[in-house]
Amino acid sequence: MKAKIIISVIRVLGIIFILGIFLCLSINAYVLWVSNASIYDKYNIPEWYQVWLIFWASVRPNKEPSEILKDRLDTAVFAYDKWRIEQIIVSGDNRTEHYNEPIAMKNYLMKQWIKKSDIYVDYAWFDTYDSIYRARDVFQVEKLLLFSQNFHLQRAVYIGNGLWIETKGISTELQVDSYNEREFFGRIKAFLDVEIFRSKPKYLWEPIPIISNEDIEKGKQDLFNKEK
Repeated sequence: MKAKIIISVIRVLGIIFILGIFLCLSINAYVLWVSNASIYDKYNIPEWYQVWLIFWASVRPNKEPSEILKDRLDTAVFAYDKWRIEQIIVSGDNRTEHYNEPIAMKNYLMKQWIKKSDIYVDYAWFDTYDSIYRARDVFQVEKLLLFSQNFHLQRAVYIGNGLWIETKGISTELQVDSYNEREFFGRIKAFLDVEIFRSKPKYLWEPIPIISNEDIEKGKQDLFNKEK
């Protein structure tokens, strides 16, 4: 009798395990399906997006960006020079006095002749979800262009659209495969944050609108006149 009970329990646990794996795979497939159509390269920036968000990555001890972060920043610089979009949010980790990703990002962009007044710093990094949520609720952004490697963009674009921001992503050129396992679980967390828990970011503050409707219309007209 005991053996039968043990076998039954093992069978039930096995079924639960298989269903759990299937659910995780389905969530990942759904996130990829939703986001992939909204990811472009730096030569094909869609429509007109005045506000950009560049995501953090590690900074070296000499305060220079790591290879991954430099790839994101360089792609944004290329797009800035080509399209002349003016508002750039840099979001990163400012955990200690001696480690500050957003300032390193800002300094690097300024060395590439991007105007200081065009760069907005989000110091309250916690994760991708929080950064995009603050772009909406603090910086009052309704349309957002994200810069990151493709493996990360798939999740980030999904989060942006899930938070009702019109979101597109620009994939950088560096190919990174070592994060695939992490992203598998990251997409599950993003799905839970967006669809189930409707999570709030760890830090929020009073709104700081960085672009008005008048600026948007003026920018569109300037771009139209430039292309004529």
